[in-house]
Formats: sequence, structure tokens, C-alpha cells
Amino acid sequence: MNYFFKTAAVLALALAALLCGCDSLRPAPHHRALEPSVLPEHFSSAAGEAEQSNTVARLSVPDRWWQLFESAELNALVAGAFTNNLDLATAAARLRQARERTIIAGAPGDLQLSGRAGAGVDKFGETRGGISVERSQESYFAGLTAAYELDIWGRISSAERAAELNYAATDQQVAATALLISGEIARNWLQLKVVLLEMALVQDQIATSTQALQVLQVRQRAALSAAVDVYQQATQVAALERLLPQLAEQRDDQHMRLNLLLGAPASAPLPVVVRVEPLPTLAPFPQCGMPADLLARRPDVQAAWLRLQAQEWITASRQADRLPALTLTGTLNLESNEIADVFKNWHLNLAAGLLGPILDGGRRAAEARLAGAVADESFIAYTDAVLRAVQEVEQAIVRERNRSEYLAAVENEIELNDKTLSESTNRYRKGLMEYLSVLTALSNKQLSERRQLAARSALILNRMALYQALGGGELRGER
Repeated sequence: MNYFFKTAAVLALALAALLCGCDSLRPAPHHRALEPSVLPEHFSSAAGEAEQSNTVARLSVPDRWWQLFESAELNALVAGAFTNNLDLATAAARLRQARERTIIAGAPGDLQLSGRAGAGVDKFGETRGGISVERSQESYFAGLTAAYELDIWGRISSAERAAELNYAATDQQVAATALLISGEIARNWLQLKVVLLEMALVQDQIATSTQALQVLQVRQRAALSAAVDVYQQATQVAALERLLPQLAEQRDDQHMRLNLLLGAPASAPLPVVVRVEPLPTLAPFPQCGMPADLLARRPDVQAAWLRLQAQEWITASRQADRLPALTLTGTLNLESNEIADVFKNWHLNLAAGLLGPILDGGRRAAEARLAGAVADESFIAYTDAVLRAVQEVEQAIVRERNRSEYLAAVENEIELNDKTLSESTNRYRKGLMEYLSVLTALSNKQLSERRQLAARSALILNRMALYQALGGGELRGER
């Protein structure tokens, strides 16, 4: 038995020494780098400030960015989505799949051991001296087979490394999904609150316009106002009432969208009551850091980078598959006609085998080229993810400035409309102006009030987009 062990060991060492001497042939992954033009040194809107201060602005947005709005409603909705959202549950299931694929990919590099055992009966007949005789013979057998592949070219280790990187990429994708869901919840929560506020505003405007209509009706009976003035004011009331069904439809749509994000039926009540209250106050504009910070903070960018690395290792594994594989095998067979003698009759075989492809129709070469092409695509996807991340932050910074200026203009417009309405009303009461001027001023004032609400909500929505674009760090939800 020692002879077999020594022979197999010598053969294995000889083959290993022969093949390991060709270490330069071992395929290695090709790690790529972004072009310098893809990732600017500063965000364009902050480049001048950075040059003047000569300091690096650190990001001032927390991972759980929605908490900056200090809303118990929003916090509860996000927590509910992290627990029940179906997209997040799907991402978590894919993470568990990726974990098992990592084990599967690394299994060929471990010792493979299988066993067998069984028993049988052979029956046969023969004729002796003209007499037919029937006999039976029992047999018992057992055996073990062991195999181990020496991963000389890194085929197995490269595949295992690729699986580990894909697992890490899937983990980042869970975080990216959580970040996306938090943004969807925040936007729909704010839009629902805006609709409720607009409905309350329109109802106040209807009450104001109805009061003006009643005054006109009294003045008409006293022959102080014309019938056309009453009809015009009644038309204004009807125009405002027309808005309510549309707003109710938007309210119900937002309610159903939130329920879908929460993994609940469309008609189910929300877990929190969204109150009609002023919109949240924005925190000071955050420090956005440097574009390079996005590479580490944005989970979607991290996922794209890890997928690229995984594909490069897959390419190395496919290239190694074209080279010979060295396998050590051992087989132990036990067999006897008597169960008590099974362990006395044994046969042991130890061998080292070298298996290499000669003709495969070009399959392995095509698989290596295919993996390389997929790696090229993964690099493009990673570059695109980086460009989109930078663009989203740049866009949100620019929109913050423009929307702030627009809101200031709308608020100035409201002040002017208030003055116009007051002056028009005084002149009408003195008989110096037609009521149409009063109606126009009132209509403009009410329209600018609704514009102000829309402008404020647009500014908050953009701030949410900026927080989300700056990434979620280690955000994983509550799973």
C-alpha cells in the first residue's frame, strides 16, 4: 500500500513541478481604469469655491438622508417600505442566491469524495449427471472514490473570485434598491402632502370667491352691480370647483403608489396619517464633496464596478479552461461473497491524470472571447454609471439655484397681486373701474398661490433628488 502512495505522490509532484514552471502562462484578470475626462476633479458649480479655499469639502449628507426632513410620517413610511417592499425582498432573495453561487463556484477546488455500497444475489442453474441443480451466490461491495484537481492555472480560483465579487455586487444592489425605494417613498409622500395642501387651498379660494359672489348678488339686487359681473364671478367659482375632482384623483393615485411601495393592497389604509400641514423646511444646502466620493458612496456605481471585476475574473477562468487540468484520484473497492469478509478483500488505486482539450470545435476559445466581450460591456456599463452619477448631482445643484430663483419670483408676484387686488377692489367700490379688473386680479392672485405651492414642492423634490444622488453609503434597509 505504501508503494501506491509513494508512486502517486512522486507522479503528482513531477507533474506539478512541470506545470508550475510555466507560471507565466497563468491567465490573469485585466483591471481597467476610467478615462480622466469621465470623473472631474470638482463639481462644476463648486469648482471655483474649492480653488479659492484650497480645501476638500466633505460630504454632509447622512446615509438615511430622509431624516433631514424631520418628519415622523416620512420616517415611518420608509421603515415600512424597508420591511415590506417587494422589490427590496426580491433583491434580498437574489443576494441569498449569490451567496450559494459562491459556494458552488468554489466547490471544485475542494476534495471530492463519494462512496458506494450495495448487496446482490446471483442465481443460476446447471446440470450435473443428468440432474438439474439451482444455486445462488450472494455478493457484497463497498467503495470510496476521491478526486482533487490541482488548480495550476487558476481556473477554479478565478471562478470562485468572480462569484465572490458578484456576491458583493449583489449586496451593493440591495443597497441601491433600498436607496431607490427611499427616494420613491419620499417623493410620493411629498406629492401626496402637496395634493392635500392644494385641495385645502382651492377650498379656501372657493370660499373666498363664493363670498365675493354673494356680495355681488346683493349689490345686483340693489342695482349697484351688473348681471354680467355676477355671471363672471360665478364662472370663477365653477372653475375652482372643477379643480377638486382632478386633485382628488391625484390624491388617490399617490395613495395607491405608496401602498404599492409598501407591499400593500391599493385600497388599504396607509400605516400613517398624512396630515394637511405646511411643507417641511429645507436644511441648509449640503456640502456635496468631490465627484470621486461618488465611487465609494453610490451603491449602484459600486455594484457596476464589482460586476466589472467579476467579469474580468470570469474571463481569466475561461482562458484557463483551455489549458490542461491535473487531477489526483484515489479509489478503494471492497468486495466479497461473505459480508464478514468485505473488509478483508480490498483494492486500492491511486492515479494522477492530465486532461487537456485537443479538439472541441472552438468552444473553449469562443467562451473566452465571449467572456472578454461581456467584460467590455461591463466596463461600458460602469463608465455609464459614473457619468450618470456625476450628472445627477450636477443637475440637482443647478436646479436648486434655478428653482430657488423661480420661487422668489413667484413670491414677489404674489405680493404684487395682493396690491393689485386691493387697489382694484377700492376703485371698483368707488365706481372708477369695471368688476372685470377685480376678477382678473383675484384670479391672478389665486393662480400665483397655487404656483407658490408647486414651486416650493419642486424645490423640495429637487433637494430629495440631490440627497439621493449623493448616495446611501451602507444603506441596507431594515432587513
